[in-house]
Amino acid sequence: MKKDFIKLVKNILLFTSPVWLLAISYFVFDPFHVLRHYEAYPDNYLKSYNRNRISTQIFLNNNEAQEYSSFVFGSSRSSVFYTNDWSKYIQDPTPYHFDASNEDITGIYQKLSFINAQGNNIKNALLIFDGETFDPYVDHDESIIHLRDWRLSGQNRFLYHLQFFKAFFKEQYFIKYFDTLLNKRYKAYMYGSFENKHMIYTPVNNDFIFQGYIDQIKEDSIAYYNRDLFYTRNQEEVTLNALIDSTQTENGLSEIEMLEAIKGIFDKHETSFKIVFGPNYDQKKVNQDDLLAVKTVFGSDNVYDFTGVNELTEPLSNYYEIYHYKPVVARKILKQIYQESDN
Repeated sequence: MKKDFIKLVKNILLFTSPVWLLAISYFVFDPFHVLRHYEAYPDNYLKSYNRNRISTQIFLNNNEAQEYSSFVFGSSRSSVFYTNDWSKYIQDPTPYHFDASNEDITGIYQKLSFINAQGNNIKNALLIFDGETFDPYVDHDESIIHLRDWRLSGQNRFLYHLQFFKAFFKEQYFIKYFDTLLNKRYKAYMYGSFENKHMIYTPVNNDFIFQGYIDQIKEDSIAYYNRDLFYTRNQEEVTLNALIDSTQTENGLSEIEMLEAIKGIFDKHETSFKIVFGPNYDQKKVNQDDLLAVKTVFGSDNVYDFTGVNELTEPLSNYYEIYHYKPVVARKILKQIYQESDN
């Protein structure tokens, strides 16, 4: 009887050994870079990095030494507001870029609350809003690219890591991962798990640079813009539906309440801040009710609207593709909003 039981256990272990090896490989290779602390994330080519995690970890890595007091918030569209460009206007040599992929107002509120809890003095803040700020289309609770860091969201740490562990086995991710590890190149079947892009994350300031786009444009800008990267936009300006309301979100607060809480943090620190509705390629105008709601909370002098059809959104050359405008656009915006405040 005992021998039969031992034989059964051995057979079970032998039969399930591939699964155990895969599970062990997850902890050895840390494919999503969330199990261990990393000092830097230099390039995300063929990697599934969670930008929320990176921004949080780099902040914690350097905050004691840098004592950050100036912050850029927003989605990847905020990435082109480089900290070295912004620093010229705020006289701070080391601003921090605390962004996340497809960031919404909940994520911005959580980050500001987290920074406040760390005891930082928030002297300057730059908030970049877009169509997803109040209407996110991604799942921040399931997508491994968009999961909110447990230290910001208050989620159970084990459950947070469990979601990444499960993702390793979904949709053949582990096969694609080991393929990229061995062959160092992108293949069509990897779509949805990996992107054939080079994106650089700078140390300390945590800027997010679209290096792949920059290199391609530098090599042959005509060929770049002759590709099928853009759709034809409507001739008439379209206005977005009103998005800001008093409905409770995942953290129990409404969007209005989060805006008011953010303003409360700014008031506490006497923060000098700017809020920018960015010039997105779709040229959709921010709803005037939403714009008024933000201005009511933060004051008209601190809120800037660059949405719709205008001199920034018209040129195709102002965009990398339909989602992201270029640093040259961000520099024009910074110059305008800080010159206006000086007059």
